[in-house]
Amino acid sequence: MCLKNELMQILIDYTWDHHFGLDIGPYKPDFRSCSIPEDNLIIINTNWKNKEEVPFSFAHELGHFMNGDDGIRYYDSATINNKCERGANEFAVKFILNFCKRYGLTFSNPITFCEQFGVPTTLEDLVASYLN
Repeated sequence: MCLKNELMQILIDYTWDHHFGLDIGPYKPDFRSCSIPEDNLIIINTNWKNKEEVPFSFAHELGHFMNGDDGIRYYDSATINNKCERGANEFAVKFILNFCKRYGLTFSNPITFCEQFGVPTTLEDLVASYLN
């Protein structure tokens, strides 16, 4: 079983279960995944320049929808201090941790978790707060 593929499928199913539109495909490597609540659409770039981040970016964009954020939100690991982005990051980390529990995966080291699921290491403190 490839964990990232399984996580991607669960994210897709979750998105459809919540009746959100989804456009998932390979775009240019610098095209940022985004959420567009006004169009009920999440766009995920499977060809993102850091391919390891794709599942996290998907969960992050889904977080914008689940948190009720408005306006177009583009995924960028550099925006972690923005309140809406922080909330989407929190949703994504919790979503992935719930995925881990479902499969009996445990992590005590936040860096290991980040590396396994493509979570930007700038979110190490956030991950550590949820691991404890």
